Amino acid sequence: MKTRTLAKDTEHASPYRQYVDVDGYKIYFDQPESVGGGNSAPAPHAYLDAAVLACKGMVIRLFAARRGLALEDVKITLHTDDSEEKNGRYVMNFEIELIGDLTDKEKKTLLAVAEQCPVGKLLQDGIDVELNSTLV
Repeated sequence: MKTRTLAKDTEHASPYRQYVDVDGYKIYFDQPESVGGGNSAPAPHAYLDAAVLACKGMVIRLFAARRGLALEDVKITLHTDDSEEKNGRYVMNFEIELIGDLTDKEKKTLLAVAEQCPVGKLLQDGIDVELNSTLV
């Protein structure tokens, strides 16, 4: 079992700024000014989007490197639709730009590889998540 720790960032004036220690790396969170935050870091939901984006980019790069493909760069833009999020539906549309001297077949393969991103698959494959909170 992995352990992550959340703490308030006492060095910042925002009442909602906090960080999570992930293997020695601090990941900062805040809320926008419109809800009383300091807008000094992304809100938690943005990290969900970022995790899927980073995962897709990583699996593409790793696959291309292992296969010796002439991939120079990957740029991915995410467009989200949260209009039905309260009903359990969240839409993520990815535009993937593959830069390098790649054939159409290689590009299609890399697009298919992007769909194998473990984080995206975890979200999409109907996972059973158990969230348990206790006071200590």
